[in-house]
Amino acid sequence: MDKNTLDKKQMTFPVRLGLLVAATAGALTMVPHIVDTRGQTHEIRVVAKNMTYYADGVADPNPPIRLVPGEQVRITFRNEDRGMAHDFGIPAFGVGTGIVDYGTEKSFVFKVPDGGSPATYICTPHSAMMSGSILFAK
Repeated sequence: MDKNTLDKKQMTFPVRLGLLVAATAGALTMVPHIVDTRGQTHEIRVVAKNMTYYADGVADPNPPIRLVPGEQVRITFRNEDRGMAHDFGIPAFGVGTGIVDYGTEKSFVFKVPDGGSPATYICTPHSAMMSGSILFAK
């Protein structure tokens, strides 16, 4: 082998190694974005006023809440019903806020169970007036 061929081979290895390191580093910077996308939490805000639940962006009282089996959900419940204590719970899932006093809010996070069985959300002390359906998207 002549000296030029040897120099080219010696230079090729560091160049290849550098490209491999750069490509790996670039791929690793994408991993958190992929993980974040898959791990997003579905945020739902619910307010109690006039002995009724309202969800952000929905004018109808006690609206159905649509969930996807397997998704992670955070429900934030705010009580704007002066003089009343309310809670927000989904008994079929075993989750809820517990009692929330006027002017305060509580949140809880849960994973929607697989199966999509019918479920209802309720205010435990006032379930005759404050309840709604949980619907499952396919």
